This record gives sequence, structure tokens and C-alpha cells, in this order.
Amino acid sequence: MKGLNVAIVDCDYPQHSIIKQKKRDMEVVKTTPVYQNLLVEQAGRLKKKAYPVIGSTPADCMTD
Repeated sequence: MKGLNVAIVDCDYPQHSIIKQKKRDMEVVKTTPVYQNLLVEQAGRLKKKAYPVIGSTPADCMTD
């Protein structure tokens, strides 16, 4: 909404639950035309790509 670029660092080691959720979401998008269309529409409206999710440990999160 504010035009900022976003990245998420998932420090929930070793579960990395945010990464797992993003992977599940992307699998649904890959196999469901309705969600593919919604993703394209949203990207066009926001003029942004999907945000990256990076995995890290709590100790390494500031250096990864």
C-alpha cells in the first residue's frame, strides 16, 4: 500500500513455517488457473513482484 519493497526472513529454525506456507501457496497457484489470474492481477495493480522469503537461524539473521 505504501510502495515499499518487502522481504521476510524466517528465523523459525528449524521449522521455517513461513517458508513452508509460501511453498504450499505457490504450489496451489501453479495448479489453479483462478489463483494464477489473481496473482497476475495483483502484481499488475501493485506493480510489485511477490516478496521473497529467506530462511535463517536466529543467530545468523542479521548477516544472511
